[in-house]
Formats: sequence, C-alpha cells, structure tokens
Amino acid sequence: MELYRKSYGNDGEPVYGEELTTEEMVAQIGASSEWNDFSDRFDMSKESNNVLFGMLIDDKLGPNPSLDEYKNLILSVMRAGGIVSINGTQYEFEIREEKPIIKEPEVPRDKNGNPLSESQLRWSEYRTFSESNSMVVCRQRAKTDAGYGSFFRKQYERPTGEVGDRVENLNQRQQVSTPPAEELVAFAAEYYRTPAEKLRQLKRADSNPFGYQDWNRKFEACIAAGLI
Repeated sequence: MELYRKSYGNDGEPVYGEELTTEEMVAQIGASSEWNDFSDRFDMSKESNNVLFGMLIDDKLGPNPSLDEYKNLILSVMRAGGIVSINGTQYEFEIREEKPIIKEPEVPRDKNGNPLSESQLRWSEYRTFSESNSMVVCRQRAKTDAGYGSFFRKQYERPTGEVGDRVENLNQRQQVSTPPAEELVAFAAEYYRTPAEKLRQLKRADSNPFGYQDWNRKFEACIAAGLI
C-alpha cells in the first residue's frame, strides 16, 4: 500500500490517500458487506457473472478506481436488480438459485421421546382406525387384514372376557337357520342410529359393566342373522 496525492486542502497543503495494490483492493472488496450482499444474491461462481462484472468495472469506473467507487458501483447494481447497461446494451446478472429446503419427515415418538418401533406404529394405526370407524367397518377390515384382525380380536376379548375367533374368513358363509327375533331387528335398527363412540362404550366392560355382555350377545346374534 502506497500513499498518493489526491488533492490539496484549504491551506494549500497536499492531501494524501492510500493507494492499494490489486491484491489489497480485491481483499478489501471481498471482505465488504456490499460484496457479501451482492454475492449472496448473484451467483459469482458462474463465469458469465464474473465476465459481466469485469465489463461493468471497465465501462463505469475506468482505471485505478477507489474502494468507495467499487462499493458504490456494487450498490447501484443491487438497487437495479442486477440489470446494467454497458455501451448502450442491457445485460443482467444471473440470480443465485435457492436450494430447496428438504424437510425431514417427523418421526413419531413415545412419551419418553424414543422413536416408535414398526410394531408400535402398526398398533397405533390400528387403534386410530378402530376409534374412527364403526364396528361394521372394523369387522370388515379384520376379515382381510391379518394384522388388524389379531388386534381386533384382542380388543374384543379384553372387555368381554370371551375367547374365540370373532372374525370370519371371507370364504366362509354364515348360515341363518331361523328368522331373526323382533328384538334383534330392533337392536340392529338402534345400532345403526347410535354414534360409533357410543357403540364402543356399550361393548366394553369398563364403560358398561352391567350391560356389555347382553349387548355383545345381541350384537353377535345380529351379525349371524345378517342384520349388521
């Protein structure tokens, strides 16, 4: 870095400025906030942008520009949105392409923050499905989905205390030997009018301790009679 006489003061004494070498000038420009903002917006890894920047300096600044002149030129380009005019021809700097943000899928976790295992995820899905659908829909799925069928049977046996295969194979046909009783017809009609949440309460021993056995008996009889 050398000093050079750039003007004279009011007292007639010369005013000196610092003349930077090319390397020093490049280093100071690169460290400036103006350049950081410029290179964040325009992709200076592209040769076309670097060539255009060199052409712009030659056209607008001339030989031996100062650091402030470089900064002002950069700010002017930023304000113009990267569009510049050189010798009457319009050019435009290429904007840096933003990298898409890839959001990692959220991993379901238990109350302790540990990732759920595959079996836990399946069990959670089975439970959500059962709570969101009617008994008829759940029973139909249990006939064709072995995993859900196992879940369904366990959930049924817990409140009723009964053990047995309550889900029929699709290839098996139920035989209705006698016409349905009037009370079963009435039960089926009431069943279809009852919300799914209420049906779940009626079938469970904890929410219907004095009536769940009779309710499940009639429910099974309606299933056998083809009423549900």
